[in-house]
Amino acid sequence: MPILSRQAVSIADVVAIARTNERVGFASILERDLQASRDVVEGVLALGQPVYGLNTELGAGRNVVVSTETLEEYQRRTIRNSGGGLGEPLSQEQARAVIAARLVGFSRGGAGVTVALAAQYRELLNRDVYPLVPRTGSVGAADLTHLAAIAAVATGGGFAIVDGAVVPGAVALDAVGLAPVTLQPHEAIATLSANSYSIGVGSLVVTDLRALARVADLVSAASLVALGAHGAGGNLSPFDERVQAAHAIGPQAVSAGRIRSLLESSSLASGVSSTQDAISFRSVPQVHGSLGVAIARLATALELELNSRTENPLVDVASGSLVSGGNFFALELALAFENLRVVVAHVAAMSERRISQLSTLGVGLRRSGSNAVPGLAWYSAAAQLAELRHLAGSVTLAGSSLSEGVEDHSSNAALALQALERSVELLGSILAVEAMCAVELIEVGEADAGTVLTPVVAAVGGVVREAEPLEARVRSVLALLVTAAS
Repeated sequence: MPILSRQAVSIADVVAIARTNERVGFASILERDLQASRDVVEGVLALGQPVYGLNTELGAGRNVVVSTETLEEYQRRTIRNSGGGLGEPLSQEQARAVIAARLVGFSRGGAGVTVALAAQYRELLNRDVYPLVPRTGSVGAADLTHLAAIAAVATGGGFAIVDGAVVPGAVALDAVGLAPVTLQPHEAIATLSANSYSIGVGSLVVTDLRALARVADLVSAASLVALGAHGAGGNLSPFDERVQAAHAIGPQAVSAGRIRSLLESSSLASGVSSTQDAISFRSVPQVHGSLGVAIARLATALELELNSRTENPLVDVASGSLVSGGNFFALELALAFENLRVVVAHVAAMSERRISQLSTLGVGLRRSGSNAVPGLAWYSAAAQLAELRHLAGSVTLAGSSLSEGVEDHSSNAALALQALERSVELLGSILAVEAMCAVELIEVGEADAGTVLTPVVAAVGGVVREAEPLEARVRSVLALLVTAAS
């Protein structure tokens, strides 16, 4: 069970909470830290001076003072007005990831929330409350609409999903023995002032992409065996350690090493059927290495945001102050999402090019009617690649000026993430199609795929021959590959 304290929280912690329903606990020191942060808020409030978000309105209303008598009602109004999200709801694991990321943010001490509010978010996780969080609404300057949907449920409003049905938030709380919390002054903005959607869901996506990077190496190895089985290539020279040492990019060497390990006992290890294969085969480590670099960049950005104090205003316990700032502008995170989409498109383009070569080798199978993989599966992969190339375009520069020009720039981190989610989905599908084409050729050519790949070839081959729609087979193959590559 993850225990929140002063220690840094990892992507793996967020994923465990989101996907395996890990329960969350508080270290005693955390409760003391939360209280110290809250004491600062109460002390500044008692001074009666205007402080953004504490006793003033937000955005364009920054100079409008909220009276002490209406502060509690103002918290409710802020959450209600921020609940403008649209679109399909997040999945349960995604919603849990967002809650977890915001709870970690509370624990860093910059939010100034009460222990009671932090405990409510903890119990949303521990008692499996599933807030209905619409997917669209953030412009990447804090995920306001996503976080408002969660705060609404925590306070007895909004909506939640119970057994597939949408119910009022108060009903969902009551069903698990929770009472709504009442937001205290400053807590509305404290719940909203973070990029927890981008952090939480981004943590899930980068975890999936790490797995897919290993799948890409495995599938590339299978395609090399397929080339060799039909005398069309399969040269392992580009994966030699000497080649990798000459271009010292760590993830490149890792990719090449994986492929060597996969093929060390295969028929390719004892002979060469081509002086030099096409770039989509021989430059796999270089492209997959760039994927590894981009994944590492995103992971670093995610864990920085996860463990930072990005609230505005920032509660600074050391000085006893609330300080206006702009740490909510997560451009580095948004750019890491953007960069990965470009690299993912390159990995997918290499895969589609390998499919084209495998398709040529499979002409005889199709003419005889003995193929199980439809010839136009390649066309579907090409269509998916076209979409991937479109998704690789920048979205971070497409921000709007909002709130009467006060919020006049944004990162679009959430949109950059959503485009990456789709890119990862498309890459998985393309790699699965490549694997199916390669396996069919390996089996027909009776090639020795080696001790590591042979069981994978057999498992994938079994799915390829199933009397199922192609999409179902592609999904099953991808699941097999993820397991085999783990």
